[in-house]
Amino acid sequence: MQELISQLKQLVRRLVRKPAFTIVTLITLAAGIGGNTVVFSVVEGILLKPLAYPHAEELVSVMHSAPGINIEQLPSAPSNYFIYREQNKTFQDIALVTRDSVSITGVSEPEQVPALLVTDGLLPILEIPGGHRSVF
Repeated sequence: MQELISQLKQLVRRLVRKPAFTIVTLITLAAGIGGNTVVFSVVEGILLKPLAYPHAEELVSVMHSAPGINIEQLPSAPSNYFIYREQNKTFQDIALVTRDSVSITGVSEPEQVPALLVTDGLLPILEIPGGHRSVF
């Protein structure tokens, strides 16, 4: 223990004698620690933290592709959704989700916002409270 204290005293004396080196070292350490914190926060939030749905590990996404014409992701046609739903023997339920945008109007300027169009089976699948059918 005495040796560790002696080495720390010697380190502090060297750092005090060369303030430019000390400042560069501290800035480098701070940047490294900050960068690691940011990266870990992103990784933890995206990869490690579970989804906010019950039984998230049981959710499945089905995508269509057309490799012959170099299309990696095709949206599913509504007719496919009805076929999948009628012939389903594996899944609890099936839902169709499509990206869209909608206009929000009110007292100020109208604004375009991103939205999702979903079929009526999605909210019960995600076990969202109040997940019932409503007509707008």
